[in-house]
Amino acid sequence: MTSMPLPRGLLVLDSAGYIFEGVQHGRPQGAPALGDRQTTFATFSGFWGTFQVDAGGQSVTINTRGAVHPNLQTAQFARTFTIGSDPAKLSPTSHPARLVMTAGASEPFAGTRWTWERVPPVENLSPSYRQVVGFWEHTIEKRINLATGASDDTTRAPSVIVYTPSGYVGVHFPPRNRSKLASDQPTEEEARAALAGYIGYFGALTVYPGQVFHHPLANIGLIANGNTIKRFYEVSSDNTTATVTFPATGNAQGQQTTTSVTLKRLSGVDQMLPR
Repeated sequence: MTSMPLPRGLLVLDSAGYIFEGVQHGRPQGAPALGDRQTTFATFSGFWGTFQVDAGGQSVTINTRGAVHPNLQTAQFARTFTIGSDPAKLSPTSHPARLVMTAGASEPFAGTRWTWERVPPVENLSPSYRQVVGFWEHTIEKRINLATGASDDTTRAPSVIVYTPSGYVGVHFPPRNRSKLASDQPTEEEARAALAGYIGYFGALTVYPGQVFHHPLANIGLIANGNTIKRFYEVSSDNTTATVTFPATGNAQGQQTTTSVTLKRLSGVDQMLPR
């Protein structure tokens, strides 16, 4: 088995049965040269959906609702897993902190093995932080001209933002109506078409009352790593929906515009924190 260079990723699972995965890694030395978007496919993978631990507790069945690779946009596959602890990090209060997952034969990454380490929750989570934690599904996106009030509404293929109590954020926003690929490894033209309009990244999270800041650590290339993304948010009184609004910017006509995304809660802090 060959270890991939410089791996980084985010895996989020909650007790409601939702899963988010985003992984970025380098390419092995000597690997053939690829086009720009082909390289993205070769070095960044991810999906979101639901999962169920199978009888026996040694495998998990995953049903995807969105994915970087179009062939995994709506798919079912199984992975085996083991759970343990890193002996170098054990303490009297330690919980199992290492999860090793191995891909089965029915997904593009057949035979790949991922090792994950648990990140503990942020200490003393504020009320605002607890309010935003959870899986949130995209329902509609509005691009609003603040000068005229005109708006352009967009819907996407099933899309998600996840905010974790451990200080991370993950985003999978695939566009609608992507075509499946003839093979797991696309041509440069196929890769460009599959990723056009896709917003996907994971990173660190900072929460203030009414504002969140995303700090991308890895993405599919549309947002620069290291940049800070500022968003305003408002959660409904019944705690079931949220509106995330971009800071206003000027268009070519000098008018102020913004984007507003409406999200539906799928799970919350009670499904994220251990009991």
